[in-house]
Amino acid sequence: MAGNKRVEEVFKSFGGKGVMSDGSDPTPPLESLKSFEVKEGMTVDLIAHEPEVSQPLFLTWDSRGRMWVLQYRQYQYPAGLKVVRFDQYLRAVFDKIPEPPPKGVKGLDKVTVHEDTDGDGIYDTSKDVITGLNIASSVQVGNGGIWVLNPPYLLFYPDADGDDIPDGDPEVHLSGFGIQDTHSIANSLLWGPDGWLYAANGSTTAGVVSSAVTKGVEFQGQCIWRYHPVSKVFEIYAEGGGNTFSLDIDSKGRVFSGTNGGNTRGYYYPQGSYADKNWGKHGPLTNPYAFGYFTHMGFEGDGRRFAQAFLIYEGGLFPKDYNGDIIAPNSLHNVVWHSERIPLGSTYRTVDHTNLLESSDRWFRPVYNGVGPDGSVYIADWSDTRLSHVSPVDDWHKESGRIYRVRPKDSSPNYQLGDLQQKTAEELITLFEHSNKWVRRRAMLELGWRGDNSVVEQLIAKVNEKSSLESLWALNLMGELDSKLCRKWLQHPDEHIRRWMVRLIGDGTLKNIDSQVYEALAAVAANEPQVQVRSQLASTAKRIEAQYALPVVTQLLQHEQDLSDPHMPLMLWWAVEAHAEEFAEIEKTFSNPEVWSLELTQTAITTRLMQRYAAAGTPEDLQHCARLVEIAPDDKSRELLLMGLNKAFQGRTVPPLPVSLEKALADYLDSLGNDGIVLALRQGKPEAVPPAIKALKDTNNDLGLRMELARAFGEVKTPEVVSTLVSLATGRSTNEPAFQRVAIQSLANYDDAGIANSLIGSFQSRISAEHNLRTTACRTLASRKEWAMKLVDYVNSWQMKAEEVPADVIQQLRTYEDPELTAAVEQAFGKQVQVSKAEKAEEINRLLQVLMEAEGDAAKGEVHFKKKCANCHKLFGQGETIGPPLDGYERGNPKFWLPAMVEPSLEIREGYQSYIAVTLDGRVITGMVAAQDPQTVTIRTADNRKIILAREDLEIFKAMEKSLMPEDVLKELSDEDIRNLLAYLSQGARKK
Repeated sequence: MAGNKRVEEVFKSFGGKGVMSDGSDPTPPLESLKSFEVKEGMTVDLIAHEPEVSQPLFLTWDSRGRMWVLQYRQYQYPAGLKVVRFDQYLRAVFDKIPEPPPKGVKGLDKVTVHEDTDGDGIYDTSKDVITGLNIASSVQVGNGGIWVLNPPYLLFYPDADGDDIPDGDPEVHLSGFGIQDTHSIANSLLWGPDGWLYAANGSTTAGVVSSAVTKGVEFQGQCIWRYHPVSKVFEIYAEGGGNTFSLDIDSKGRVFSGTNGGNTRGYYYPQGSYADKNWGKHGPLTNPYAFGYFTHMGFEGDGRRFAQAFLIYEGGLFPKDYNGDIIAPNSLHNVVWHSERIPLGSTYRTVDHTNLLESSDRWFRPVYNGVGPDGSVYIADWSDTRLSHVSPVDDWHKESGRIYRVRPKDSSPNYQLGDLQQKTAEELITLFEHSNKWVRRRAMLELGWRGDNSVVEQLIAKVNEKSSLESLWALNLMGELDSKLCRKWLQHPDEHIRRWMVRLIGDGTLKNIDSQVYEALAAVAANEPQVQVRSQLASTAKRIEAQYALPVVTQLLQHEQDLSDPHMPLMLWWAVEAHAEEFAEIEKTFSNPEVWSLELTQTAITTRLMQRYAAAGTPEDLQHCARLVEIAPDDKSRELLLMGLNKAFQGRTVPPLPVSLEKALADYLDSLGNDGIVLALRQGKPEAVPPAIKALKDTNNDLGLRMELARAFGEVKTPEVVSTLVSLATGRSTNEPAFQRVAIQSLANYDDAGIANSLIGSFQSRISAEHNLRTTACRTLASRKEWAMKLVDYVNSWQMKAEEVPADVIQQLRTYEDPELTAAVEQAFGKQVQVSKAEKAEEINRLLQVLMEAEGDAAKGEVHFKKKCANCHKLFGQGETIGPPLDGYERGNPKFWLPAMVEPSLEIREGYQSYIAVTLDGRVITGMVAAQDPQTVTIRTADNRKIILAREDLEIFKAMEKSLMPEDVLKELSDEDIRNLLAYLSQGARKK
């Protein structure tokens, strides 16, 4: 498995963490069965075990009631791949992407089907259906074949005759799921009631997923996603959550998952929502303007980690008081929890009941549970003493595995409905009232896939008279929902019919939907009494056109009872933010003074809306900020707007603003800076320090004042404040990224050895790549030699990718004249290759020839500009103003561009000379001189901040010979990439 000697050393030397193998032999199946302590009135059956089943990871059932088992025997490494690198979480980088089966090296994973041939409730036969899979996590059957989630692919094996023999090689429907961490891959494939395939993605793999229709959907870490097999659309349904390796959709079509965290049973996911993540480890949200997130369902009970597997019991076999409850296996503690699910506003909380079962057998590792066609709960037991993935050594016990069934003692469950595919439409509709959710949903799916429109009127009658969700879902699958039915059922007396009508309108899959349907949503929003319907209205408002969406949101904002709801304020913000690019519609909405005065607007929208435009930061966005201030009807609204503006710019220099906005912000900042406690602190009054620290900590104080105090502590040395700043910087005492950034930057003012350890230690959690927190921390760490060494060691120990360190930080790290640090920097980022002028001239001539060979694509070139240039240079209104603006240059002349890129130090434009300043206490600042006088020097840094330094505190202040612009700016760009970049840079200019 090792692709190089360094990886070999990791295999040899890495000490396993967590629960590792104890070297014992598996408990015999019947002995393990005796180890269970079962809840009163319940019993456990052994359904299957080794050798026919080993490492079972996922179970599902087809329309004949047969059990399908995904056996994850290839785990822990894909066959045919070599590891070339590990990171600090033991995530692997492989030497290549595996080919989809049956190509490439065959793995050991397989799908088996188990059948009860005599109807006695025991699966008495089994057979292999698909073998040679390579890191496959789940399987579903239906709609013409077998669907296998085998990251990086979603595969479809056609099986038109249902004989379990695929009609040919699989079709790749999705590609691009990550396999960096094979305990955390895409998983838990499940048919949704809307005909989409839903699944979860684990927390420590990333994806760039494409289908035939949807291209390049990027995400990092945990999410719930879905795929439509007919339209071939892929999308993230909801993002965030724990380590999502389970999924369930309840009888009302609501989405849940378990998690690997403690103190919860799992997450509830409204459509389009964002939930929390372990940010440093799991990466940022896909939306940088989410400005908030949901947390897990609250709970009362056993707080041990972890409820990784999850189901909501609606099987009809257990006693009635189980209906709607959560069954959650905990593989770490050999227990299966039983928890009551209780509404909490638009979401839920849980309360534990007596455990469903416990085992004294340490080999019992329940990794999946689901409700079968007979109403029993089936549990897949991984069966191993090792549980933790945190070891590179593949010493899993691959020959063991069990499947158990939990049922009431007095029951003899067996599935007796036969093959649902062979039933008439009438018979299937009758099953819509079955006591088992599995039967109801499977009957609905079979009818919907069949497309038998002869029963449309019957289904419509069942929705009208019986509030039948299954009938509504079947009509949707048949494509029989039109505008007339939509408008009617938006007024249906049943909240779930209304909610799903709102949902399906947003999904955009209904036929002949006209504007009247979208307009009707606002009328529904005005009077909707049920909070989960209001929540879905907000979700749908994200997905429809702004002209229809914002009137819906305006009506929802008037439901003041939602102020205290755990979800609704953020749901409403996300609905507004989805349409922020349509500013004309935003302005139209906020031209009404009554909208500004609503408490939900003031609490959830106003500050975030301003912050969103300011954070985007283009000249057009800043004009939007100015316009919002202009139309704000009162002082309170303007203050909320300016608070958002201030939050957006904390930790970075304010860009040029429209005149009116600049004055408004200056007045607001003056009001904060002139606060007595801030003034006294900046004036160096010792008596101001204790109350200033107290005010900084006080969460009841105005956020703007607290951020101003944090900034002041970065200018006035006050060692007593370091612990408070560290707590803020590492996210332990704030969830506000702007506040974190200020605290991280202010810590650079303090020569405290523990600061670097605290910052780096939080790279795995709250100092993430999101909101520039990681890059800000890198810049702070690079400012002192000892801290810089810790940062570089962190990179060299494979705990952080070198490409995650900003280019300006790498340049600053290279300025240290210390042999040990220089060697470490070269190990991390490579040597600065000394290239002769002749070699540079030769490279310039080569690139000129490259540019002559073909035309570049300016649209593609913009991507490279944003990545390589925009962090320092501004062009077409995009980018920063650290380096010279590029609009006025000879942009059509490649002989101007190429020398500047290949040899940036050749000619440094006046005013852009780089300087290095070293303070007496060892702080290093590099940048350009923004201002100076006999007492101070003001340095404009690479992150566009201005740092004022007293000359008396400077040990060194001198010009640097080299430009801060890296000489390898074109590194990693192909010739085609360079053509595209130059095409973008040259847009609108005459060629020379």
